Amino acid sequence: MKLSEKIYQCRKRAGLSQEALAERLGVSRQSVSKWETGDSEPEIGKLRALASVFGVTVDWLLSEEEFPREEPEGPAGDTAKPAPSNWAESLPGVLGRLFRRYGWLAGVYIAIVGAAFLGIGGLSRFITRRMFASFGSFGESFPSEFIVDEFGNVVENSMTALAQNNPVSIMGGFLMVLGAILLVGGIVLAVLLKKKSREG
Repeated sequence: MKLSEKIYQCRKRAGLSQEALAERLGVSRQSVSKWETGDSEPEIGKLRALASVFGVTVDWLLSEEEFPREEPEGPAGDTAKPAPSNWAESLPGVLGRLFRRYGWLAGVYIAIVGAAFLGIGGLSRFITRRMFASFGSFGESFPSEFIVDEFGNVVENSMTALAQNNPVSIMGGFLMVLGAILLVGGIVLAVLLKKKSREG
């Protein structure tokens, strides 16, 4: 039996479509189709992956041997199915298909949350600094000459120092950093999952 026939028969016995097999192997459906028609042959790395998915050896795939006779099924009538190589494949039916097709939207949502955190953090820092700047304009109520540094020098712009060391300003900075990380991570995740959904 030829390699192309074995790939076709093993795929049918495993109950996989060409698309599902291609997704497990990380190749296009057209590649699987060409393997099954004999127009091309899988490379060594893909042969190993095929053998793993089908539960056979690479030696058997490359040999001329026919399929071994099927063993009678166990008492429950269940046949062992290969474990899915991707956690998204283990999701049940409709949910799995939806995630594979629209999973990239999760990246978009993460990026939107990151942008919101970035905006809230920036706004809190801006408001805090404006608030402390307005206190400094009252002159007598917050005299800067009473605040000195550790060397005994008078700090001229004490309200700016207070604004920068204020807990609200520090939290705003933290939110800005977290927002930037989520924004970039969400965009990268969306792009990767969108490419994967197009390949599948």
